Amino acid sequence: MSHMLCIGYGRQAPESLSDIWLTMLSMIVGATCYAVFIGHATALIQSLDSSRRQYQEKYKQVEQYMSFHKLPADFRQKIHDYYEHRYQGKMFDEESILEELNEPLREEIVNFNCRKLVASMPLFANAEPNFVTAMLTKLRFEVFQPRDYIIREGTIGKKMYFIQHGVVNVLTKGTLGMKLSDGSYFGEICLLTRGRRTASVQAETYCRLYSLSVDNFNEVLEEYPMMRRAFETVAIDRLDRLGKKNSILMHKVQHDLNTGVFNNQENEMIQEIVKYDREM
Repeated sequence: MSHMLCIGYGRQAPESLSDIWLTMLSMIVGATCYAVFIGHATALIQSLDSSRRQYQEKYKQVEQYMSFHKLPADFRQKIHDYYEHRYQGKMFDEESILEELNEPLREEIVNFNCRKLVASMPLFANAEPNFVTAMLTKLRFEVFQPRDYIIREGTIGKKMYFIQHGVVNVLTKGTLGMKLSDGSYFGEICLLTRGRRTASVQAETYCRLYSLSVDNFNEVLEEYPMMRRAFETVAIDRLDRLGKKNSILMHKVQHDLNTGVFNNQENEMIQEIVKYDREM
């Protein structure tokens, strides 16, 4: 046993040649068993937290990339902070995981993951469940750091954003127009009008957002015209608070009112959404 554990020769050291060979064989067997045990134990420990190991391997590549390009220290720290807030030490291939599930399971998971966003957003609280699910399944999670420009005034918009957590500043020509926080959304105006961004939005704190592409935005709203009207009405109200007008949106909303596309109950619900948006 002492030989196999490699802790000594036992009570008496080997003297004859056969004893020496037997001792060497015993020590080799013991060392091999020990190495196999350590290997299996290490593999077991790593498998218990494979997501953290994937994150560490990914970040090693990032560090090598930063070293190769000789990025300055403050830039490296900013990238490090981004990875910490974005992935929180764990990395999953979420899209691949969700794609392997059937649609009911996928919808349940997305609704559960976004429950805080839904609870804090009046737009979703006043909408029918099918619309909420259709929107949530098309959202993509993103993280922005303080002072990051999420959108810039005058650019062509390809996404809108929903704030899960954080504070952003809406800037028009560099002047603060309003602040938006948890449960708010922004960037929808140019998606509705197919125009350019009417304001810049800058992160004041670390922001955890969900983005929605213009194609997915229009795809969902084609099925739910009342929610398109709600987005348009809120957009007009926001522009009014910033001292701006948009004739395209105003014409659309006025046309709906004149033709009576929506009943009184639906119009009241839209006004409730506008009211909540002003209070946020």
